[in-house]
Amino acid sequence: MPIISKIGARNWKVRFVYATIFGVLIAGAVTMIYPLLLMLAGSVKSQTDFYHIAPLPRFWNSDLVLFQKYAESKYDVRIDHLEMAWWEEVGSWRKIEPIVAADGQLVETFLDWRREVDLPPDWYALGHAGGGGMLPVNARLFRRKMYKQYDGDIDACRIAMAVPYSGWVSVSPPTDSMGYSRRYNPQLTGIELPYREFKASRPFHDRMIFNIDAVFWRTYLKPKYTGDINEYNRQHGTNHDSYHEVFLTHQVPPDGLMRQDWEAFVRTELNLAFVRLQPELAAPYRQHLALKYADRIKEYNSSYKTAYRSLAEIPFPLTVPMSPIARVDWNDFITDPQACPVEGITVYGPRQAFEEYVAQRRGVSAATISPLKLPVAAVDYHDAMSRRSALRWEFTTRNYKQVLAYILLHGRGIVNTLIYCFLAISTALLVNPLAAYALSRYKLPATYAILLFCMATMAFPGEVTMIPGFLLLKRFPLWPIVAGVAAFVLALWGLGRIMPRRSEALRMILALGIGIVVGAWGLPAIMQRPNITLLNTFWALILPGMANGFFIFLLKGFFDSLPRELYEAAEIDGAGEWTKFWTITMRLSQPVLAVIALGAFTGAYSAFMMALIIIPDQDMWTLMVWIFQLQSISHQSVVYASLVIAAVPTFMVFVFCQNIIIRGIVVPVEK
Repeated sequence: MPIISKIGARNWKVRFVYATIFGVLIAGAVTMIYPLLLMLAGSVKSQTDFYHIAPLPRFWNSDLVLFQKYAESKYDVRIDHLEMAWWEEVGSWRKIEPIVAADGQLVETFLDWRREVDLPPDWYALGHAGGGGMLPVNARLFRRKMYKQYDGDIDACRIAMAVPYSGWVSVSPPTDSMGYSRRYNPQLTGIELPYREFKASRPFHDRMIFNIDAVFWRTYLKPKYTGDINEYNRQHGTNHDSYHEVFLTHQVPPDGLMRQDWEAFVRTELNLAFVRLQPELAAPYRQHLALKYADRIKEYNSSYKTAYRSLAEIPFPLTVPMSPIARVDWNDFITDPQACPVEGITVYGPRQAFEEYVAQRRGVSAATISPLKLPVAAVDYHDAMSRRSALRWEFTTRNYKQVLAYILLHGRGIVNTLIYCFLAISTALLVNPLAAYALSRYKLPATYAILLFCMATMAFPGEVTMIPGFLLLKRFPLWPIVAGVAAFVLALWGLGRIMPRRSEALRMILALGIGIVVGAWGLPAIMQRPNITLLNTFWALILPGMANGFFIFLLKGFFDSLPRELYEAAEIDGAGEWTKFWTITMRLSQPVLAVIALGAFTGAYSAFMMALIIIPDQDMWTLMVWIFQLQSISHQSVVYASLVIAAVPTFMVFVFCQNIIIRGIVVPVEK
């Protein structure tokens, strides 16, 4: 029967009360939904848009933010790499603006050149390959490639690649974004071979083509002459409007400070992949080798695994050799100004190749159009805008894919969590109902004292018992407990035979004393190590939370509300105590048992700190411990994504079991 009748509900005052109640409920729902939307939006962000707080991600409806995130992802969250590709001083991802190409035809020509010309692998790096604690698309695909190649055997991958991987989550593409620098020295062995194959198979728009003119500005000119072009003009006697007019020329400038800058940068800092030597340097090169090896051709053959009879037979490499030893000799020759004349050194990189391509298409010589600035920034903007839907989907799902991949690669964590939750629910539904049934059925004088003791356990946080619990589980007195219980049972049986006329309470006290003496002193005196360790076992996870004071209190109250007539009828029919407990109490207590099961599941599923302390072995770690490890090495948005995924199982359990749970809360109140 409703509190307010239908007739009374027609009154405007009652309707106003109804409207107020629903308004308060809706406001409460909004206050719950809004933080959830903030977390969901935060779970798909990155460094670019992380500090913009909004319930919806900005890149969903803003092409500018989408382009900023694209640039951040492609250049591996390295703003310096973007500046050396775009030849622009950006400073922050959030300062990137839409790129308007001054020459749209040049952009189209660059796209054709990138697609038609087979660039050397050392001329570009692979974008979307890592950085910032995130796992972009190419990093995920490369890991998947290696996983399939070795059938999930990380040991085989570790041996073949000669890399000490701790697990599949540590398998990532080797860093080649420093390929513009002399310090980058690729070794065509191990992980580099499958990576080069993978890099060549990826789309052209994923390539970070090295702009050596921008590298010259960013790594040499700017640190030496500051970012002010006026300072550069003052020292060089030039009249440039910006650094965009200062190119790294194909050959050394005739004289002056520009010649010194060119020679210093090319000899010592530029990657050897962009350096070419003229054929007339063959004789000086062999003289350099003769001085180094002192005409010992046997030593040279031993180092290079060759069979030359004299140094004169050694071929002169015009480009950097791939052999590590030959690469060192070639580099030593170039850096020695006495051995290698600077006039014989030339620079040939992506800009020079692009100029030749443009000149061929226009039917002119390359010298007439050189220098030609690479439109890298405009091309990146074109790539992003032409793939907006795919990029929005990638950025929306990227963090979740990273978390799921991390979880699945630690499949043992899922199994451990399932086993732990099952055992925790089973023990909670067995131990707590038995204790509550005993307190409900048998009116002990100390019932309320016991309940008070059970409720008092809630006054202390779990962290208080962590260290004592760890010490107890590390040296668990299993055999003393077994011996004490056995001694108690035997003593109680023996005292019943010896002193049958004594009171049962006296016999119980004496038997208990004997059991304590045997367990606490007798067996430890006989056995040197009566304790065992339960660490790294499921017992260590289950035993501390097997009995719960609040669950016992809740179940005892529910059992008290059950009709006593049912138990009396069962006793008349000859039912035993176990039958009454199982067929009457447990069958009628399904709603409250669902609440207990949900509490046990939530406690076991979300257990982290205690599981980390008492389970040092990673093979026994549960899902929450692995997620914590992920959070310590990932971006904050990945942390949000992991929290969302971790909340899904608990949410699904509540959704599918909410009717039973509500009954468990409402029924005891109604009774």
